[in-house]
Amino acid sequence: MRDHPLPEPEPARSAAWHETGVVATRRDGDLACLLERVERLQREVEETSRLLRERDEALAHSKKIFDRSSEAAKIGVWECDLTNADSLRWTDAVYDLFELPRGSKLDRSRIVEMYDPESRVAMQTLRSKAICERGGFTLDAKITTALGKERWMRLTADVESENGVAVRIFGMKQDITEERALWDKTRFLAEIDLMTGLANRSQFQAILSGQKGEPPGPLLLVDLDGFKQVNDTFGHGLGDECLKQVALRLRGICAEARLVARIGGDEFAVLMGAAADRLEAEALTERVLDALRRPIAWGAHVFQLGASVGIAIPQGFDASSAAELFSHADIALYAAKAAGKNTFRVFDPQMKSEGERRFETVRDIGRALVENQLELYYQPKLQLSDQTLSGFEALLRRRMPDGRVVAAGAFQAALNDPDLSARLGKWVVEKALRQAGLWHRAGFDFGSLAINLSASQLHDHHFAETLIERVAEQGLRPGMIEIEVTEGVFLDDESGPVKRILERLKQSGMRVALDDFGTGYASLVHLRSYPIDVIKIDKSFVQRFLSSAQDRAILETILRLGASLGMDIVAEGIETAAQLQALKALGCPYGQGFLFSPAVPASRAIDWLLPVSCRQTRVA
Repeated sequence: MRDHPLPEPEPARSAAWHETGVVATRRDGDLACLLERVERLQREVEETSRLLRERDEALAHSKKIFDRSSEAAKIGVWECDLTNADSLRWTDAVYDLFELPRGSKLDRSRIVEMYDPESRVAMQTLRSKAICERGGFTLDAKITTALGKERWMRLTADVESENGVAVRIFGMKQDITEERALWDKTRFLAEIDLMTGLANRSQFQAILSGQKGEPPGPLLLVDLDGFKQVNDTFGHGLGDECLKQVALRLRGICAEARLVARIGGDEFAVLMGAAADRLEAEALTERVLDALRRPIAWGAHVFQLGASVGIAIPQGFDASSAAELFSHADIALYAAKAAGKNTFRVFDPQMKSEGERRFETVRDIGRALVENQLELYYQPKLQLSDQTLSGFEALLRRRMPDGRVVAAGAFQAALNDPDLSARLGKWVVEKALRQAGLWHRAGFDFGSLAINLSASQLHDHHFAETLIERVAEQGLRPGMIEIEVTEGVFLDDESGPVKRILERLKQSGMRVALDDFGTGYASLVHLRSYPIDVIKIDKSFVQRFLSSAQDRAILETILRLGASLGMDIVAEGIETAAQLQALKALGCPYGQGFLFSPAVPASRAIDWLLPVSCRQTRVA
């Protein structure tokens, strides 16, 4: 038996039915593909929409950052359509710069009128050139805003072209008012002497060289006479007030001059217009001298200065002649000072010849230093009571090729040159200390050796320690060395290096002598202010005190002053026995001069170092 009946056979299908089924199946597949494409397109649309939203958000964020940055930097963007009647478009920052309502209609002709005339001409010139050449430009321009405020703006522009034709000009505008104010202040500080309000040396040089317009006219260099003495006596407070009052007088007297400047500590310059001639320059100089001779009052003090003036008249002008004009005025100023100060001189070629001779002297002595033509001579200094040796003074000499020996006075110009005097001073110190060391190691008691120092040495902050080291290297005691200075080294001691150096040397045990006393300025002030141990009376008083009651009174006063201050006194230039006896009678303790011995080379100075402590000096 069969548990399951057999399936009944399917009825046979006609061909028509088969074709209908195939069509239906195809339709279903096409519909599915269509639905799939629709879904895919929908996804693509959604992704595109998402990307567009993100882009819009990024653009909005970037715009926000740009707007904030533009606002902070005060920068705005602008463009001008050259194909559409020069129509303008601005960002909000540019509207704010011109103080116009944001989004208001822009009229280019009205905007142009907001520029100051000079900036307007410059902008239109640069704009036309940029459009013609399809280039760009940058311009700092001054504008008056819609609300009447003055502002400075930095305008940048570039041109866009199509087929070689300019179609658009665009760029940025930035508010630089604060930057310009800072620049003006910086330029003011760079060109103005803050103490006096006059032009400073930088501005003077720029104008003198023709960098700022017309060529220069006559030049006056004005140097105050006696100013440093006032500074030394009363201090920098009064000195500064003095300079201010001088500046006021110069500004008033020279109101028609092209420029009045302070070009140094107490040196001023007056530059006249190109049309001025020599007569006008001399007339102005006379008025300047008269003005500066008037007393200056400060608190309870009343004092009087003067001035020396050098005048140079230009002879034609080019860029290289500015330095020559200044040089000529400086040479004339030197001549005015040499003529006795409180006067003026006009440059002439003869003065230049004298200046050239000074230059030749400096060059010649510089060569002599290198070629070992310089020597030190030693002049004895004696104790007048028994005419025994107290010490020596080292003096610079030059041995000429023909054998002649000349004193330093013959080449004073070299000693006045800052660079060369520093080299000479170093040489003198080294040579003198080496000789003192030789004497000391040979067992000779030479007392003390006096060495003259220059101003340049005493403005070297390392000089004191260097000298102390050199003395020790030679095996010498500091007390064996005496430092001689003239009052000239004190006159430029505005910041006090000379005083500090001398105090350090005295602290080490060396003695300080003030040379040529009585011939300088404010000597009593220097005796009070500087560590002076020895006063050397200038030979001009010693040589005349027997015949001049005034010179005798001065000499006696100096002797009493030295005794009361506990200072040693040395009389220089003793030449006769009568002078010696009179000085001994007045109580002068020490002296030197030709009566005893001129300065001699070390080989002859040794004669004084034989048992000199118990030998009477031979009086020549």
